[in-house]
Amino acid sequence: MSTIKDVAKAAQVSVSTASRALNDNPRISAATIAKVKQVAAVLDYRPSGPAKTLSKGEASVVGVIFPVTDEHAPANPFQLDIIRGANTELVAKNYVLATAICQDEASLLKNVQAMVEQSQIHNFLVLYTKADDPVTAYLREKAQNFVIIGHPSQPGDRYLNNDNQLAGQKATRHLLIEEGVRQPLLVCSGHHWAYEADRQAGYQAALAAQGGTALSYDLQKDEPAAFFAAHPSVDGIIAVDDISLLSFYNQLQTVTWPKQLPAICFNRSRLLSLASPAVIKVDMMPRQLGAKAINLLFDKHRTHQLVGFRIVSANEK
Repeated sequence: MSTIKDVAKAAQVSVSTASRALNDNPRISAATIAKVKQVAAVLDYRPSGPAKTLSKGEASVVGVIFPVTDEHAPANPFQLDIIRGANTELVAKNYVLATAICQDEASLLKNVQAMVEQSQIHNFLVLYTKADDPVTAYLREKAQNFVIIGHPSQPGDRYLNNDNQLAGQKATRHLLIEEGVRQPLLVCSGHHWAYEADRQAGYQAALAAQGGTALSYDLQKDEPAAFFAAHPSVDGIIAVDDISLLSFYNQLQTVTWPKQLPAICFNRSRLLSLASPAVIKVDMMPRQLGAKAINLLFDKHRTHQLVGFRIVSANEK
């Protein structure tokens, strides 16, 4: 397999000139660029990661930054599907991905700093949004190229997202109209993520339009026996995501719960095959989110994009 040194020798230029020419560096003349590219084509040369780093001053790597995660927490299937979609686009662009996953903010910040300052990674996907986040503050300070997946916490941040408020409205209306539910309960994770707040706002708006009353269950604070003794009118469930729904069902195992309530859940992961009864899903298109996030990352003329969603029946696989 040909190397950059082979190309440089055949084109009678230095290695650094050959590398810059292959990457259309404006300091290299058009004639030299054409000559080097012609030689590279004849030799079937494919640039390596180090060769790209030499010419661009950055690694051909996109850093993917996960939210702070406890070491015992299960892998989030929604995030994994985002990565699958992103990696499809990265392979086509001859990039690879590197991940930053830590158990506390200080470690996560240190990890990202090392990616920028030691590994020369300057393009990032951030899989969460959080007010006063030190990681995204660092990326802004260092003028890094990054895209947030979710609702941005700062004006000017580039982002890709679903319309989570509209999704919350549609999911609630589906239970009210299609399933005949009168008092749907919104199950929240208790972590107060931005997407949860948006879905909750949509839930509240849909109920208000029907003259209903919003009612939420916090997985971190509420105790099922006391909660349902106080709210016997609950006849439907809306969960902010798949992990929250399964956690909710797990809590219900500690109490007598004879009802088979209609349930709708955001995200369409295989985890829901473990749920009983069958669950209606709101597919938030995570693979599309990942793929389009990469395209947005490398198109600096655009600042944001929304990806759609669809409601999937309980019987649809």
